[in-house]
Amino acid sequence: MPGVRLTGSGAGVVSRAASRLRAGRHSRRRFLGAAAALVGGVLLGGCGADEAAESPPPDAEVLGELLRHEQQSMAAALGGPTAALALRDQDRRHAARLARELAVLGTTPDTAAADDDPAGVPARKQEGVFAHVQALPRLSDPDLRVLVMQIAASEAAHLAALRLTAGEEPVPDAFAGFTEAGAA
Repeated sequence: MPGVRLTGSGAGVVSRAASRLRAGRHSRRRFLGAAAALVGGVLLGGCGADEAAESPPPDAEVLGELLRHEQQSMAAALGGPTAALALRDQDRRHAARLARELAVLGTTPDTAAADDDPAGVPARKQEGVFAHVQALPRLSDPDLRVLVMQIAASEAAHLAALRLTAGEEPVPDAFAGFTEAGAA
């Protein structure tokens, strides 16, 4: 390759490896298999070491956090753009559904006052999408996971609609904030 120079010992290693490949003692298939086994072992060895000691939060706690996000989103929509007011009804239905599920779990929903900053409607929606996605692995009930996925999809659609009405790109990044470029 142009611009790459191997040192004396580096060149020797490369030539010895190349001669072994030519002699048939090593193959790409064996190398890739060994590399995959090594990577798999490292990944499995490091998975869940810290999380295994912790017990997951109860589903009611996770749903309570999501309900607070919905309440904040509704409060921010009060003074926001007209599009935000139209989405507020759906947020109200989301909050009611989460409150019903909390009642089924035997928990009284928290009705704490929410910040009603109208300039923060898209930011609240973005936070809501993130909160719903992050809640999924913390829920143990599969039916609650489905509910949270449905609400997350709706929140993402709300965010895209708000951006579109503001003249912005509805989805500026394929990963919508889960990367450094999207977070900026």
